[in-house]
Amino acid sequence: MLEEPKLIREFANPLGLAMLLSICAVGASAQDAARTVYFGGDILTMKGDTPAYVEALAVKDGKILFAGSRDEAMAMTDGTTQRVDLAGKTLLPSFIDGHSHYINALLVANQAQVYAPPSGNGKDVPSIIAEIKRFAAERNIRKGELIMAYGYDDSVMPDGRLLNRDDLDAAFPDNPVRVDHVSMHGAVMNSLALAKYGISAATQTPPGGVIVRKPGTEEPWGLIMETAFLPVMEKAEPMTAEQEIEWSRAGQMLYAQAGITTAHEGASHLPQFETMRRASEAGANIIDVVAFPFITDVDKVLAEVPISEWGSYHDRFKVGGVKITLDGSPQGRTAFFTTPYLQGGPAGETDWYGEPTFPQDLANKMVKKVHDLGVPLIIHTNGDAAIDAFLEAYKLAREGDDGRPWNVTTIHTQFLRKDQIPAFVENGIRPSFYTLHTFYFADTHVANRGEAQGSYISPMRDAIDAGLRPTNHTDFVVAPLDQMMMLWSAANRVSRAGRDVGPEQRVTAFEGLKTMTEWAAEQYGEEATKGTLEAGKLADLVVLDANPLKVDPKAIRDIHVVETIKEGSTIFPVPEGGFPAPKAPANAAATYAWSIEACDFADVNTAANKTWTLTALAGSAVEAPVPPTMLFSRGKLSVFGGVNQISGSYALVNNAVVMGELVSTRKAGPAELMELEDRFTKTLAGVNGFTVAGEKLTLLTDGKEVAEFRSSE
Repeated sequence: MLEEPKLIREFANPLGLAMLLSICAVGASAQDAARTVYFGGDILTMKGDTPAYVEALAVKDGKILFAGSRDEAMAMTDGTTQRVDLAGKTLLPSFIDGHSHYINALLVANQAQVYAPPSGNGKDVPSIIAEIKRFAAERNIRKGELIMAYGYDDSVMPDGRLLNRDDLDAAFPDNPVRVDHVSMHGAVMNSLALAKYGISAATQTPPGGVIVRKPGTEEPWGLIMETAFLPVMEKAEPMTAEQEIEWSRAGQMLYAQAGITTAHEGASHLPQFETMRRASEAGANIIDVVAFPFITDVDKVLAEVPISEWGSYHDRFKVGGVKITLDGSPQGRTAFFTTPYLQGGPAGETDWYGEPTFPQDLANKMVKKVHDLGVPLIIHTNGDAAIDAFLEAYKLAREGDDGRPWNVTTIHTQFLRKDQIPAFVENGIRPSFYTLHTFYFADTHVANRGEAQGSYISPMRDAIDAGLRPTNHTDFVVAPLDQMMMLWSAANRVSRAGRDVGPEQRVTAFEGLKTMTEWAAEQYGEEATKGTLEAGKLADLVVLDANPLKVDPKAIRDIHVVETIKEGSTIFPVPEGGFPAPKAPANAAATYAWSIEACDFADVNTAANKTWTLTALAGSAVEAPVPPTMLFSRGKLSVFGGVNQISGSYALVNNAVVMGELVSTRKAGPAELMELEDRFTKTLAGVNGFTVAGEKLTLLTDGKEVAEFRSSE
């Protein structure tokens, strides 16, 4: 059993019970009595269109028994009931995570947090070093062990003084140290870490990558980004079966201490999915976890969990639907827009609009596939062109379905145009906004996109006024799990530099809480059990030290979570005696390789921008005088089959590939070349995976090797 809720507890003694029965004509029987009654503070139900409060809340068997008057609640008590005086604090439904990358929490729970203020202490290089030293001492990290940190934001370092290898070498001469960038697209490392990951002066910078060199030398100076970072991600430390459980609980505590009892895993690949499932089956979960496998891994997940089991919790874990990514990040200038970036592209491109992750024909196929599965869809769309592409794919997918219900949420939706909102309303599409960008990145967005578009990011006011019920999210670990900071950003829309960011799009604190409670429950189809304080719903609760509706909006971010309660039992702070012991792992000797994920990494891969020559097909060497060649570049596939030119679209996502339709010229040639070309083209159409090892590319169909290539730049 988990510990009962904390705060001030009044246990009913025989004298107190007698007095209570003298006031109430009838007391509760032991069988019907509430386990806990809360009173003495602001109990905000989050039900309805305006703030509504009750005097007391009664809980029994993990559910809300009653929400109403104190007298009626006390009539439901007996001598075993715990009566919790909130002492003026605020009780409301616990928060539901609109979008994050939960799997990353398993790793960062064992890392130093170096976010810049107000979310962390990483205001400059000395502060970052001090925080990592404090963490290493606290964890008693031994000589030679890897020390990791996350949340480094180079954009706010004073006077342009950035963290580098030499800083980390001086502070940590005996340990490899890796400090992950806040974008999760790179890291700064010391010499021992660079050596651990095989990065040296001889390492060539890959296409689409960044390796910062020490001035006047070829020596890496610590920071690596994008494609240069991919090999580092792929060398993530494996977890043992015991660590899967231990780290799952540690990661979930990051959510619990933020008042969150339902977490979102926003783009799972099969290894991460299997990690979450194993940990859940072992009894590791103290909160609910909802996973959305990435579109490229859907069939693999379906082989593990049949569609009939999707949408239902098993051991506090469920498959919620499918994730698709249509573009990148606006601050990284990889989001897809209808007008060009004012600052050009990330690699110096001019007249740069960004690019879609998937060409339109592939996006159409993917959205249609999810629609036909009949499961919820979450789709990453940042730029307005990406939103246009989604709306086109959505319209095509819905043709002929007679308007059957379909739960669709656009993730981030930052640069939603006002003229796009009616399509969301007409089709019942839910935007999940990212108002934290009004603080962290608005100044960058204005520089990249101009004042008008940069200030209109996450237009929550217009969306609500149009009749939508949006959600809000942190995108953790890109931004911290800090729900009060998230609420503050929606209510104030003030940038890090102190400028107002589209103040006409501010929402009330009550509306902001709706995006984190009732409307978030609707996003997951859980409105019958979560999101408001009503009898029969789960007793998923959070206690705050102040009422966000009754403080100055500027003070909201100073409010703290006092207690988080999952199904009637306290999970934060950690109860005395800890949590119930999990089951022993099914195979304690096994280890599982996995890697951290980043929301906007989907369009980056080392297989792109090289010409690949076919060397083997179906296990047999290719010795043709003119072997087929292939080039992946920016979503377009160019193939020379030996006789004909073949073109199409593709998407490379981690180690998966999604192929669009192939179109070929119709020239005739030598019989042996035509036969090879035909076999190769048919093979290519069925490819859905690949591996890259140096200059060797292997194409896979359902995990089976079907073709091998060698590259030339």
